[in-house]
Amino acid sequence: MSARDTILSRLRETLRQPHLPFPPAHSDPLTHAERMTVTHAEGDPWTLAERFAQELTAVKGSCELLETETEARLSIISRLQLWVEEEQAARKTAEAERAGDYDVLSWPLEQLGIESLPLILKEIGFKLIEPTDLHDPQQRERIRPIRAGITTVEAAFASTGSFVVGGRGANARAASLTPFRHLVVIPFSKLYATGEEWLAQMRHAGRLDDYLRQSRNLSIITGPSKSADIEGNLTMGVHGPKVVHAILFDDLQQ
Repeated sequence: MSARDTILSRLRETLRQPHLPFPPAHSDPLTHAERMTVTHAEGDPWTLAERFAQELTAVKGSCELLETETEARLSIISRLQLWVEEEQAARKTAEAERAGDYDVLSWPLEQLGIESLPLILKEIGFKLIEPTDLHDPQQRERIRPIRAGITTVEAAFASTGSFVVGGRGANARAASLTPFRHLVVIPFSKLYATGEEWLAQMRHAGRLDDYLRQSRNLSIITGPSKSADIEGNLTMGVHGPKVVHAILFDDLQQ
């Protein structure tokens, strides 16, 4: 008997033990809905937003729930200013401020959906950088030291605290992948109970096929980047941002 057959035989014998809770001896066949649904959430938009915040926090992200676009705009500005201060304080040098501290990697500005935000950020010293061709070595070098990125989302899912980015625009996912900190802005209109609900609505509206064909890529993000070795030692920020902060705001009442 080969080593593989030995292992499989042991697994079969173990699973036959009657005291094990799984697999059940007798179980009803899954319905279509049960097969297609992995997670579950329900409720009004605020309930879903609270669930999203709970799930994101559980995976070491952070979140704010706000009532209006105006509050969201102020929170974005405050968060970016706080991050600059934290970066400068961490340097512990006589001249902590550096050129480029106020650079922010961004999605195409019209996709952010926050009125006057680019203008206000520019007035207080921030510069939103939107790369157009990351095959260009000069552009790659330009964005390499940028420590913060800001995006909105294609959709967000309350049941897992996840969100979809990078579907549109040249190099759109760079702002959510390369910086140390990622600020994601999520209007309630883009918040769904589950990923299955989003896909079902897109399919029902006849938009899903075209949307997927036109998307350069789709990334589903759940919290900061994490990686662990074989001993379970967790390291943050290895393959993407170490900090993910979400700002959710109610755009349905406006």
